[in-house]
Amino acid sequence: MNIEQAIYLTVFLLWCSATAQGAAALWAGIRFLQYVRTAVDRARELFGPDGKLLYQPRVAIILPCCGVDEKLAQTVRALKDLNYDDYEIIFTFESQQDPAYEPIGRWTADWQHPKTRRIVAGLAEERGQKIHNLLAAVRAVSDDREVLVFLDSDVVPHRSWLGHLVAPLKDEAVGAATGYRWYAATGGIAAGVRCAWNAAMVSLLDDERRNFCWGGSTAIRRCDFEAFDVARYWAHALSDDLQLTRAIRDAGRLIRFVPQAMVSSPDKTTLIGFWRFARRQVIITRICGREVWRAGFVLCANMIAGGVAVAFLFAAGLFGWFGNRTSMYAALGGWMVITVLAGGKALLRQFALRLVLKPPELTWRDTWWDVFGTLFLAGPVHLNLIFSTLLTRRIVWRQTEYELVSAEETRVLGRSGSSVPTQRT
Repeated sequence: MNIEQAIYLTVFLLWCSATAQGAAALWAGIRFLQYVRTAVDRARELFGPDGKLLYQPRVAIILPCCGVDEKLAQTVRALKDLNYDDYEIIFTFESQQDPAYEPIGRWTADWQHPKTRRIVAGLAEERGQKIHNLLAAVRAVSDDREVLVFLDSDVVPHRSWLGHLVAPLKDEAVGAATGYRWYAATGGIAAGVRCAWNAAMVSLLDDERRNFCWGGSTAIRRCDFEAFDVARYWAHALSDDLQLTRAIRDAGRLIRFVPQAMVSSPDKTTLIGFWRFARRQVIITRICGREVWRAGFVLCANMIAGGVAVAFLFAAGLFGWFGNRTSMYAALGGWMVITVLAGGKALLRQFALRLVLKPPELTWRDTWWDVFGTLFLAGPVHLNLIFSTLLTRRIVWRQTEYELVSAEETRVLGRSGSSVPTQRT
């Protein structure tokens, strides 16, 4: 084989590989769109002729707090007006000196419904502070509660959020129901990069073989929480959601993604803030959620390989490296096909999201960053994150430094100052 034949063979293999990856990506986008459409159609069955929810088990919403997040006041106000008959809210803190403790007490002082309580967990010594707060709150839940719902303090739920989130628990095969976060591309380049990086994970959630619980919005039956022994999985852990995912998988149950429980997060960030946040997420996932980490790595590798193929084919066609117009047109055509397939997945994801998120939660900026990120950005960013975190097990989260010895063992290395809000999981 001479050099020219080797080049032709290389181009052909790149074209086939990238086209296959693009086709797989497009199919994933079609599948995700269909999943969301089906979920939206089925949601009509949740309500009776009078507009009331047909399935309303008694719920305890547990909200761990650490400082006054940008959206905390909106979150608390939204919880008062949920379209749900019987629910209580437990706010849980490290201490009464937490900056959010007094404001939440003031905001909820005159509430007649729902019932609210503030629980102080104390300092965590052998697990993450968030898990420590959650366990204290679970112990304080009223005896008659049937479902536990975990909500992050920077998530602003809509009125029907709780009914949608709890609905899949009617199915005994479902161990937990979960929403997810969409990082809105508002506020500059840093927010756009965060949006593009986060977008790829959204399309994994419809696959119940690979999805996971998101701690910001998850519901589980109380009896299952106890039967699955989630407290044992959390005893010395850092990641609440990945350990909850593991407990449910070990019990042989499903995790059901609820598109209507997705929330948009338009909070501000910087490139440095995003990088620190993303590195922490990758480290936690590598140690505590190996399957999710591997899925992200494979997705990243495919995006990088596809990107290399696209760049090579584009350059080959543009500069006529193969010496004749037929070859040049073939290379440029291959580049266009691959780009359309990969970009199509992002567009389909945007069509799906628009069924559950409306402007200003989702705008044209999100679409642009989603498509651009899928084609050029998300793969290299995630690959850099993976390699920059391979040799460390230490993170700083909410002013506390941790070492992740394993998924089941966490060391608290030190604390700096009082609870101050930083970027959330």
